[in-house]
Amino acid sequence: MNLTKIIVSCLTCILMSFSAQAQKTGVMIMAHGGSPKWNNLVMEAAQPLTKQYAVSHAWGMADPITLQKSIDELEAQGVTKIIAVPLFISSHSMVIRQTEFLLGLRDKLADPPMPSMDHSGGHSGGHQMGSGNAMAMHHAHDTKEVELKPLKIKAKLVVTPALDDNAVVAEILRDRIAELSTNPPNETVILVAHGPNGEEDNQKWLAGLESLSVKIEKIQSTRGKGFKQIFATTVRDDANKEIFDQAKEQLRAIVRQAGKFGNVIVVPVFLSSGGREHAVAERLDGLNYKWNGKALLPDSRLTAFLNNSVNQALGK
Repeated sequence: MNLTKIIVSCLTCILMSFSAQAQKTGVMIMAHGGSPKWNNLVMEAAQPLTKQYAVSHAWGMADPITLQKSIDELEAQGVTKIIAVPLFISSHSMVIRQTEFLLGLRDKLADPPMPSMDHSGGHSGGHQMGSGNAMAMHHAHDTKEVELKPLKIKAKLVVTPALDDNAVVAEILRDRIAELSTNPPNETVILVAHGPNGEEDNQKWLAGLESLSVKIEKIQSTRGKGFKQIFATTVRDDANKEIFDQAKEQLRAIVRQAGKFGNVIVVPVFLSSGGREHAVAERLDGLNYKWNGKALLPDSRLTAFLNNSVNQALGK
């Protein structure tokens, strides 16, 4: 009997130790931010993590104010290790690079500094959604130099990869396509993402989208007949007029040509609805295609992505 008590006591101590360790780990969800509805969808996806970890959100385009606030919030709860998870469509952007600098992962800025957002009225939009607010901030780079310094971080910090071509994203996109599909062999699918300003980054975005296309087709082949073809492109809303116009015409040309030989399904590769995915449909005015505008969220598989990201960072 005494031996049983000793074993139970030891197991209790071990479990308490694991629990204490989990409480010392915090998760910082980084996302561009948008309307309250947009933000709530992100927070709902992260809600299950709060059962194990302290969770905070850092909204904005590599915004030092919100990032520091999020870090301070976690450290105030006794967190000694922070897992920073970027809920961004791609790792290839000046937003990610500036974030890495602010978090101490880069010795110097790789791009012109991006100024902080005005937080007095919350986030009305973000770069990933191509809002006018984002455009105004990009123009601000030319008129006001912003001095940025690495943030104050006491906890050990680990940054996980963005969504990129993660299998979870491919699964969600395949299901978004399936909602509109009636005859896959006669359907051309077009994945449309926001995209960055710079051409080098854009090529990397496109490579990621093409990788997603391959994964989507593999999933589709296990569940029925494959699609006729899958294309991927970016709209580059925040780029200069020449690049913007070129991207617009390229998208229209793909939809128009594909429509001559079958049906066309256009799917936005955006994190959450309510942003600039509507602009994709607007620029396709007059063309024949299927569209419902559904983004990645809401979907419980994004919670799985967050969980997997944290577990991998913790070596689980």
